Amino acid sequence: MKTLLTGTLVTSDTLLPGDIGDQKKPHSLSQAAEQFENQFLRQMIKAMRQATDALVQDSPLDSKQQGLWRDFYDDQLSADLAATHSTGLAEMIVKQLSPATPPSETGHGGRSLSTERQTTDKD
Repeated sequence: MKTLLTGTLVTSDTLLPGDIGDQKKPHSLSQAAEQFENQFLRQMIKAMRQATDALVQDSPLDSKQQGLWRDFYDDQLSADLAATHSTGLAEMIVKQLSPATPPSETGHGGRSLSTERQTTDKD
């Protein structure tokens, strides 16, 4: 929960500027990363469907209604995959974009300074 300058209390259910209808803007890095993973998976599934559609263009079972329901299914599938973090893409984005540890705690390459000193003293 946050308190705005006006003194109002903001919860996770509160609509903020930029929120449209039921769609809320991501208010944290992890939410944005999950939404990106969802969009990425949706585009990947869409490209895979287009590749298979080229093989069965004149199928009597193919219809606009079937394509519509398949698109709904693909949307839900990509949302479920992103929500369960099955690909790990969201975690990698969060790890990449999160603030790094202070340079005083880690040396070059992410190793601690004490480890670096020990390896240089042995040489």
